[in-house]
Amino acid sequence: MNYIYTFLRKALIPLSLVMMLLSFPEFVHAQKKKPQILEVGGKVRLDEGRFDNATIEVLNTDNNKIEKKIEVESSGKFDFQLPYQHNYQLFFKRDGFYPKMLILTTVIPEKVITRDPYFPPIQFVVTLFKVVPEIDPSFSKKPVGKIFYSAKVDNFDSESYFNDMQIRQKIDDEKTKLADKSYQKKLDQAKTLEEAGKLSEAIAVYQQAADLKPKDDFVKDKIKLLGQQIKLKEDQAKQTEEFKQLMADGDNKVADKAYRDAIDTYNKALKIKPDNPDAKAKITQVNNLIAAQEAAAKQKALAEARKKQFDDAVAKGDKLFGEQSYADATDAFNEALKLQPDAQHPKEMLNKIQEALAAQKKAQEEAAQQKALAEARQKQFEQTVSKGDSLFALQSYADATTAFNQALQLQPDAKHPQKMLEKIKEAVAEQKKAVEEAAQQKALAETRQKQYDAAVSKGDSLFAQQSYADATTAFNQALQLEPNAKHPQEMLGKIQDALNALADQKKAKEEAARQKALAEAAKKQAEAEANQRKFSAAVAKGDSLFGLKQYDGSIAAFNEALQLQPDAQYPATMLEKIKKAFAEQKQLQQQRALAEKKQAEKDKQYNDLIAKADQQAKDNQLTAAKQSYTDAGKVKPRETYPIRRVNEINALLAEQARKEKALAEQVKKQKHSTYQEEKDTLNFHYTGVVEDLYLKNIKKADAAFTESKWTVARFFYFEAQKYKPQKKYPKTQVAACDEAIETELQAERESQYQGFISKADASLKTGEFTLAKFYYQKALKVKSGEEYPKKQLVAVEKAVQQKHASEDEARFRSFVKKADDAFDQKDLSVARFYYQKALALKPDESYPKTQLDKLRNM
Repeated sequence: MNYIYTFLRKALIPLSLVMMLLSFPEFVHAQKKKPQILEVGGKVRLDEGRFDNATIEVLNTDNNKIEKKIEVESSGKFDFQLPYQHNYQLFFKRDGFYPKMLILTTVIPEKVITRDPYFPPIQFVVTLFKVVPEIDPSFSKKPVGKIFYSAKVDNFDSESYFNDMQIRQKIDDEKTKLADKSYQKKLDQAKTLEEAGKLSEAIAVYQQAADLKPKDDFVKDKIKLLGQQIKLKEDQAKQTEEFKQLMADGDNKVADKAYRDAIDTYNKALKIKPDNPDAKAKITQVNNLIAAQEAAAKQKALAEARKKQFDDAVAKGDKLFGEQSYADATDAFNEALKLQPDAQHPKEMLNKIQEALAAQKKAQEEAAQQKALAEARQKQFEQTVSKGDSLFALQSYADATTAFNQALQLQPDAKHPQKMLEKIKEAVAEQKKAVEEAAQQKALAETRQKQYDAAVSKGDSLFAQQSYADATTAFNQALQLEPNAKHPQEMLGKIQDALNALADQKKAKEEAARQKALAEAAKKQAEAEANQRKFSAAVAKGDSLFGLKQYDGSIAAFNEALQLQPDAQYPATMLEKIKKAFAEQKQLQQQRALAEKKQAEKDKQYNDLIAKADQQAKDNQLTAAKQSYTDAGKVKPRETYPIRRVNEINALLAEQARKEKALAEQVKKQKHSTYQEEKDTLNFHYTGVVEDLYLKNIKKADAAFTESKWTVARFFYFEAQKYKPQKKYPKTQVAACDEAIETELQAERESQYQGFISKADASLKTGEFTLAKFYYQKALKVKSGEEYPKKQLVAVEKAVQQKHASEDEARFRSFVKKADDAFDQKDLSVARFYYQKALALKPDESYPKTQLDKLRNM
């Protein structure tokens, strides 16, 4: 009876197992007496890899000698015996793993041994952790725990100095420190390369840092930013090379005197670098060459026209002289001398005419001739003054000046022409006309006036001689020079009606043809200008949308530009660039969507497994919960929560297994007298055993609860509840454990949420809107019901829109300034281009429209 009581007091056998063991006959058989030794057994396992071997050294600290060296079999299991009344240190070792040292003392009070020297075997599991070379191994030289006899439980008990979870945490913390140090070193190396301008090498080192911390967004953002900088430099280099090639092509075209093509080429270069002074200077130089070329051509044409008029006048004079028409011959030679005052032949012929006329009633003919000339000069003076007045009223000051000067040549003392010339001088000074253009206009007006005067003088002379056909020709020539002159029209009216009608018909046809040609030229000019405006607007719109990465709209704009000007190179180049950017954007979006989808699937799978495991743990299904936590850890290996829960469950399962095995071994070793005696004894002591088991589990549960080990506490409260289901305290504490676990989970979620909000707020403050949007969205995934991230996302979107509007405003002002500068410098094509780009950005702005209207009227 006393023996059975002692056994129950030592083993603390769960009631269900005691009742089961009583059903076996072997339980009542007597056992042979064993020597006073303690059986030690268990299993060695590795935290990484497959177990193959290990050694156990048993040091007797009483004499400081190694008493045993045990080779552990490949299964990891071990068992050995130690005599009582000694102190030992057990060393568990394996190459490449940290050793573990356990203190075991078999010292037992003599009265206990005398009363009952039998104790159940000690069973435990030892986990060896793989060595990390960079970590200080001193922690592995300290004992992890102690096994000793306890009078309180009348059995061997244990205490832990630090457990596997603490060792794992220690190793993980040291690994994290090493990783942080290596990570910071990589960041420093990358920063040095970046500052040295070696961006590609810096990206490679940043990528190495990202491999160390894949979740660190800073490195990812840095890699992305450096990639954008490299691309920007490449684009700038490409534009510079294209600019140089265009400038070289322009120079070659200038060398070939293809000046118009050269200007087009330089303008293309200006589109790449609008403010480049060299390109602008080249355009100015070529425009000067074109102006000089056109001026030379005009001078040559004028000289040839004057030469032809001179030759015609000399030939006519020679012919008339041969026909003894001395008056007509004199006019012809005088006309020739007006064209070439230094020519000798007209002078010689005029001398001959004078000699001939001297023999033909010189006095009478000279008087008649002087009268006719005076009348002609008077008429010419009046017509010239009338013409000058008309031109002055029309503000044709150069032609008016010519007319009044011609009038003064006819009557030098006339007051009206002098007064009008003073007025013209004042008006011309106010208008600030270009000197070169005024001179050219004056020269042309003088030439036309001289030709007109000569034709009228010739017509009057021929009319006096009744040479109507030749007079008609002369007056028609005068009308071609001045279609509104009254005198030629009056004189032609006096000539035959038939000839006059024929001349009018011819004039009408010529005028109609001229008007038609002018209308067609004006129409072509208007169409060309409209086409250019539409083209420039489409290109400007395409550039703007491309800058905003709105590729669909940009493609439509550049296609519109190509429809207007199919041979234009720039829209085609931009379409190719957009096509490439579109493909890269689409690929990036697909990759991002795939990554987000995979991450979402992984998050869902992980969260489902964690929820399942938490519920299984609450239901005390520890083996199933362990598997679910293990599966969750495989989905997200870096998450610590599944590892922590698995270690807690392993500890609970090990404790439960140890109890059951100890009970089974103890039952086999006990000695009973008779089955009935044992049954009576058990019934007698049943109540005491249940109370002991209940209190022991409550004690362990309360201790774990005090240390905030909610899962362990929950397990032992459930164990206590098995023995006394009617007790309310275990149920209340289980509910408290569940509430604490939920509070921890909520705190973890809150911490994660606040971390995302902090990063998002900081990014928004520094203007990194993409990062801010990313972190606000991450915060919403953690706490979808929060209003703050939603409001901030709206604020981010508004800030992005304001930024785009500000950029558009800056680009608009830049285009207008460039256009105004070009306008002030008379660089009209460049001014038109930038006004059109400004108008494409802001179609409702009136200023660019007004300036474009001015350019069309210039």
